[in-house]
Amino acid sequence: MLSKSIVAVLVVFSVVIAGQVCCGAGFSILEQSTVGLGRSLAGMTAETDDPGSLYFNPATGAAHESPTLMLGTHFIFGDVRFHDRGSTLNGDQSDNITSLALVPNLYYVHPLSDGVTLNLGISATSGTATTYEDDWQGRYFGVETEVSVIEFSPSLSWEINDCWSVGAAFVMQYAEALMTQNIDLRTAGQPDGRIKLEGDSIAFGYSFGVLYQPVAGSKIGLGYRSKLTHDVDMKARYRLPAGTAPFVRVPGDDEASISLNLPASINLGMQQELSAKWSLMFDVSWTQWSDMEELKIEFDNGNTRSETMQWRDNWRFALGTEYKLTDKWTLRGGLAFDQTPVRSKDKRVAKLPDTNRVWASLGAGYQVSEKMRLDFAYTRLFFNRCEIEQRGASGTLEGYYEGGMNLVSLALNYQF
Repeated sequence: MLSKSIVAVLVVFSVVIAGQVCCGAGFSILEQSTVGLGRSLAGMTAETDDPGSLYFNPATGAAHESPTLMLGTHFIFGDVRFHDRGSTLNGDQSDNITSLALVPNLYYVHPLSDGVTLNLGISATSGTATTYEDDWQGRYFGVETEVSVIEFSPSLSWEINDCWSVGAAFVMQYAEALMTQNIDLRTAGQPDGRIKLEGDSIAFGYSFGVLYQPVAGSKIGLGYRSKLTHDVDMKARYRLPAGTAPFVRVPGDDEASISLNLPASINLGMQQELSAKWSLMFDVSWTQWSDMEELKIEFDNGNTRSETMQWRDNWRFALGTEYKLTDKWTLRGGLAFDQTPVRSKDKRVAKLPDTNRVWASLGAGYQVSEKMRLDFAYTRLFFNRCEIEQRGASGTLEGYYEGGMNLVSLALNYQF
C-alpha cells in the first residue's frame, strides 16, 4: 500500500465519485473542460482558448501567450436502475445506483519563451462507482464498486511556426479501487457473507499531440494518450453475519491483486470559423477498450475470481458550435454519440453496466474582465436501455438497466 502521506497530498485533488456511473464510455472521465462540455467536447484537440484542452492534445498549450490558469468543477447526478426480467436469483430490484458526484480539475499554462510553454494538469481522468442495496438480486456479482484515478501530467508545448505546434506530456496516475459483493451461503442454510477488497496503485504513461492551423480561422488537432496498466495491490476481508452457524467457514483475510488496463486513445478534432461570430467544431475519437478482457482478482492463497468482459474498441463522435453574442458573452451547444465497448448482454457486468449514450449540451462563457472569464455548461446524457445476462455459480442475473445522467460544470479561466 502507498504511504498515508502520499495519499493525503493526492486527496486534495481527488474525485468524489460516490455512486457515479461514468460519463464517458467504459470508465473514462472526459469532464476536463467546461468550455468543451458546453459543446459536448467537440473540437477539443484544436481548442486554443482553454487550458483544459491539454488533456486531449498537449500541443494546444503553445497558443497561450501569457500564464493561464483554469479551475473547473463538475457536478454529476442522475438516475440509473436495474429492472428484473427472469433472474434466477431472489432479492429486490435496485433503486438508483448513482448519487451526486464531484469532479474537480486544474490546468495551468506557463510560457517559457517565444512559442514554448510548460504546462501542468491535475485531474480525475478515470473512475466509476455503483452502489446497490445489500439484498438486491445481483448481490453475488457486486454490491459496491468504486474506481477512482487521479492524474498528474506536466507537459511541454512548442509552436514550430505559424502553422504547426507539437506537445508531449508525462502522465502519472494514482488509482484507488474498492469492491464488495455477497458470498452465497444458502446451501448451508445461512444468511449471506460478504467479501470486501480495497487497494491502490501508481502507473505511468505519456501523451503527445500536434496542432495544425493551415489558414486563419481553421484549426485541426490530433492527440494520442498511451495505455496505462494499474496493478492494484488489495486487502481482501471476509465477513460473516452475527449468528452464523459455527460449521460455516470462509477464507481468512488475505492479500490480492487486480490489473486494470486504462486503454490508449486517439482523438482528432477540428474547429472552423464560419464568420466573425460563429464557429463550428467536430471531433472523433477511438479508444482501445479491447484491452479490457476480464476482471480477474488473484489472491495470495492461490484462488482467483474472474468476470469475462471481452470489450471492443469504441468510437465517439461530437459536433458543436460557438456563437459570440456580444463582447462579453459566448454561447455554446453540441451533440455527441458515445459507443459502449460492451459487445452483448452476456458480456455486461453488474459492477459496470455500460451502454451507448447520447450527449446533448449547452454552455456559455462570460468575459468578466480582460484577464478573467467564467464558463458554464450543462449536459444531459441519455443512456440506451441495456440488457444484462450475467451467469455465476449462484444463479443468473437477467434484466435491463435504464436511466441517464446530468452534468453541471463551472470553471474559472484567468490570465496572469
